[in-house]
Amino acid sequence: MPGVRLPVRPGVAVFTIAAVLAALALVFDLGSWDVENDEAIYTYAVERMIDTGDWMTAREIPYDFAFLEKPPLKFWMVGVPIRLGLLPRDEFGFRAVDALLGAVAFGYVALFAYRLAGPAAAIASCLILFGLRDLVLQHGIRSNNMEASLLAAYCGGLYHFLRWRHGGARRDALITGAWFTLAFLTKFVAAAFLPLVAVVGLALPRPGLLPKPLRACLADWLWAAALFLLVSAPWFVYEYRQFGDKLVETMFRQHVFVRFTGALDPSHLQPWNHYYLGIARMLTETRCEWLVAAGAALLLYRVVRHRDGLAWTLIVWGVLPLALISGLSSKVLHYTYPFLPPLALAGGLALAAPISMFKAWLGRLADRLERVRFRRLPDILSRPAVRRGFLVIGVLAVVVAAIALVAGSTKLVIGGVVLRNSSVLRPLVLAAAAFALARAWRHALTWAPFVLLLLLPLSAARETLLAASRPGHPLRALRDCARPLVEAGRVRGGAYAVSQDSVPHTYAFYALPLGSWDATTTFDPAVQGSALDDPARPRALVLSGRAFSDLALQRLRTGKPIPPGIRAHPNLIVLLPGPLAGCIDEAVRAGARSVDGYGGGS
Repeated sequence: MPGVRLPVRPGVAVFTIAAVLAALALVFDLGSWDVENDEAIYTYAVERMIDTGDWMTAREIPYDFAFLEKPPLKFWMVGVPIRLGLLPRDEFGFRAVDALLGAVAFGYVALFAYRLAGPAAAIASCLILFGLRDLVLQHGIRSNNMEASLLAAYCGGLYHFLRWRHGGARRDALITGAWFTLAFLTKFVAAAFLPLVAVVGLALPRPGLLPKPLRACLADWLWAAALFLLVSAPWFVYEYRQFGDKLVETMFRQHVFVRFTGALDPSHLQPWNHYYLGIARMLTETRCEWLVAAGAALLLYRVVRHRDGLAWTLIVWGVLPLALISGLSSKVLHYTYPFLPPLALAGGLALAAPISMFKAWLGRLADRLERVRFRRLPDILSRPAVRRGFLVIGVLAVVVAAIALVAGSTKLVIGGVVLRNSSVLRPLVLAAAAFALARAWRHALTWAPFVLLLLLPLSAARETLLAASRPGHPLRALRDCARPLVEAGRVRGGAYAVSQDSVPHTYAFYALPLGSWDATTTFDPAVQGSALDDPARPRALVLSGRAFSDLALQRLRTGKPIPPGIRAHPNLIVLLPGPLAGCIDEAVRAGARSVDGYGGGS
């Protein structure tokens, strides 16, 4: 009797399982920390679109100028579901779309790996990628930034480009164009490497360079280009009519030419090897650098020996963009995130290589087992519906094992019954038994290499998940505590900020709902001092280390005390005079450190 087939195509199953598991991991404690610096810029823009109803021109924090650095598609994707009530207007709601896009990116990575070397490679590649903690947590795909959109666009666009190259379906060309449009309307010129990688990927000399006649290929991409222009052009035309040369000056000269030939922010000036050192550090922290190196060698071997177009595209994707952006003067590590999937895929290939060596033998063994007749088994076990049921149980058991590998102990409550699992081996044994009862030996032997993951240093994915649950919302806690005090007229809303360096936009984002944000570079006793000494309506004061020293000297001369406060960032202190001091405990429980009047604390 032939083995039971999966009820869906393998590619659909791989994408769905990887995307669902990634989504569960990415939404874990998604709203547990304050919005970060760049995230505050984009979140403020979304909130102003919702409040004003002006969905064409984003506004810039903290002074509400027109924000013309980037097209607004990402703002629309976040703001529309919130405006419709589909998502809450809080940190979780602002980040939910990014978590979804990140999950889609993981689904495509699993598809790449499955085509490259099978299911073991798909699992390992996703775990390696999730173990790159910076990608997930530092200006990463769990935050309301542009990185999840860009990562998903590169993964989806290149995957469908490869499908077009091998199948020639116009649908794949249009999907590639749609992903490029998303990348362009999200992060502008950062999308340029997607078509560059695709075109260079065609350069590998091999029979059948194009999937069909040149005229038909050009027609496919003309349709994709038309889709891109039809969707992208209207916003640029509208904004140019509104702002004229200011749009060109901001988007092109300042944030393209100046950013990449000089630096809008001097801290972004880095040596040529900055990206390579940063990626090496991430791989070392993941403890998979040797696996990635071995996989890179295997990719090169497949290109040289077999003229493998998929392996060649992955090499181009991982090498060419990094080489080009390393020649620019302004460097920020999150610019490399769209080019990290090839590294994870190389590691997945290295893991699956030993399995591939025995693939033919395992296939012959599966065929023999499926021809064996078990006469003593009850007839009910031979029914197709029962065998499909056991097959589903086996797949679910493999999913439970994957969750245990990444998350450790898990708990599920169904109808008052608590189900717990912290073992990886136990669900794998259940999966093997279920596959055996389903007579699906081929599936059992296909998933058996998953056991090898227990022997490899892929626990970095679990460490990323644990780090994601850190408490870190002191400024939000401070805002929520101060709100009733402001409404009662006991304190003044907003805050003064005194710092020689730029203060993270996070502070302005949480201060603006309660009042104005007033920033300066030098401490003025007549202005900022009144915020501390006005007994009727004191006001929060944000100080850099140098500004705090100036304040301490001035207060020492006058004999006035310094109110207590909190430290939410290393070089910034928030002083909380009068009734605001009662909010310190709330902020400390949310992750801040308390600071006494002399700058010390716990």
